[in-house]
Amino acid sequence: MITLTAAVTLATVLALPSAGLAVPPGAPAARPGGAGVLPPPPDDPADARLTAALLPAGEVPAGFTPQTDTADDLFARIPAEIAACGNGTRVPAGTVYREYVRGPGDEELLVETLAEPGADAARAAVATLAGLLPGCSSFTRAAGELPMDMGFALSPYPLAPKIGDASAAVSFVMTVPTMKLTVKGRLLAAAAGKAHVTVLLMSETDLKVADLEAAARRAVARLAPSSR
Repeated sequence: MITLTAAVTLATVLALPSAGLAVPPGAPAARPGGAGVLPPPPDDPADARLTAALLPAGEVPAGFTPQTDTADDLFARIPAEIAACGNGTRVPAGTVYREYVRGPGDEELLVETLAEPGADAARAAVATLAGLLPGCSSFTRAAGELPMDMGFALSPYPLAPKIGDASAAVSFVMTVPTMKLTVKGRLLAAAAGKAHVTVLLMSETDLKVADLEAAARRAVARLAPSSR
């Protein structure tokens, strides 16, 4: 049983298992892909190729290490959730992701998601995020899978960089009232050929925006020509 107190951190939320992805007795807690990777089906070469295109440990900003005990998509679903103004419930089908943490208490979280929906769909996904504000300025992920509400307040991303063929960005603050937890975040999304990439940075302290933008540029640069 998890006891929620005022002394929790982002790392505490990271460790909470999702009821929708409960691990059967005797099964490993982490996904077999490791490092927060949603593993592809065994015989799906396209998804295996996408997984290989995710940022590896050697190409993320200094200090980030793999979040190896990810058991669900609690944070990897946030880009789709934001784009849908809270109506997304899972990482979209065909999407792979990887998570990294940094800091003595894992105060920072970096998440990349990658899919290959086709050029038109990738640009449409970016356009959806670009048109989100001011129509959607906040939403709440209601308690259910997790035993607490999570609130999201959205705002413009100042001087967002242009990445890939088209890109969009948003700033946000995530709050967990029952935990007295407030986390700042920024999200960058880009279309690059047939691929749609998102890179998300969340932190309990000041966001290192330069690291987010460097990771997003590198994520797009890694895509094979077939995805571009």
